[in-house]
Amino acid sequence: MKDKIMTVTGWIDPAKLKKTYGHEHLYTTATEKVVAENEKMALTDLEKIAVDLNFFKALGGNCIVEVTTVDYGRNVEKLKELSQKTGVFIVASGGFNKGTYNRAFLENQDPQNIAFKLIKEIREGVNDTGISPGILKIGTSQDIIHPWELIGIKAVSLAHRATGIPITTHTQAGSMAKEQLDEFEAMGVDLSKVLIGHMDQLDDFDVHLQCIRRGAYLGYDSLPKKKYATQSRAIDFICRLAKENLHTHIMISGDYARQDYFKGYGGELGLDYILTTFAENLLKECSLRDLDGHKILEDLLIHNPRRLLTFKEDEYGH
Repeated sequence: MKDKIMTVTGWIDPAKLKKTYGHEHLYTTATEKVVAENEKMALTDLEKIAVDLNFFKALGGNCIVEVTTVDYGRNVEKLKELSQKTGVFIVASGGFNKGTYNRAFLENQDPQNIAFKLIKEIREGVNDTGISPGILKIGTSQDIIHPWELIGIKAVSLAHRATGIPITTHTQAGSMAKEQLDEFEAMGVDLSKVLIGHMDQLDDFDVHLQCIRRGAYLGYDSLPKKKYATQSRAIDFICRLAKENLHTHIMISGDYARQDYFKGYGGELGLDYILTTFAENLLKECSLRDLDGHKILEDLLIHNPRRLLTFKEDEYGH
């Protein structure tokens, strides 16, 4: 069967994908602890979120990979509402966040049992919603993979092997990227279906090269955030990679996980930021380096996501 992309409204042909963000949060209740510390971490107002999705759509955006997981307040029905409300395709996530959140779900568990539940979600939908994830997520901590995180990696790997579904990861500031790939490889994962997250936070170009040469995609997904200040580095790395045609393994995004980033909530950046400010900055730098910036942007936003997000539509209820 032909490879397709699973969205909250069903399978789509990859040719339907236009400009795509690879790592965002659109609807999340976060956790009680997180919200107690900062109530703006909850994203639950569909009208306000839709404001940003409509800005994104007006600039040619039509798909967002939404990486909120079950341990961080995922609600696939709300994502489907958002998708139907705005006409933007949304890819939901199965799997788990980093160790702080996933420990209670994974510690001392059997990876096979966790994988069984993940596979059931992929093939039949989350609970009784009929809505399936189109990607699986797992996260690791700063400079360490905790035992329960390794259980998550193994479970996600088993589910990937059974279904072909792509995998996205959380790294803490880009640490443990190579180690994540080592674990996936040991489990028989197709590394060309793996997106290593938050790599724009790691200022080590050699690590980026090594991961890409193993087949993986890298998420440059903190681009608008001033606290990480990754934009100049990301543009430099994209240009350097483009000289070897390796920018074809980069996905870009903003990882908006709090209300302050959304214009609909009164924030400044908005989901249109990457398609405006970042795109303009990248085009300027590409011009200075004698690179085809428009082609590079098209790859980052359209062609790379089309390749990463596809897997085989099968006979299991979809």
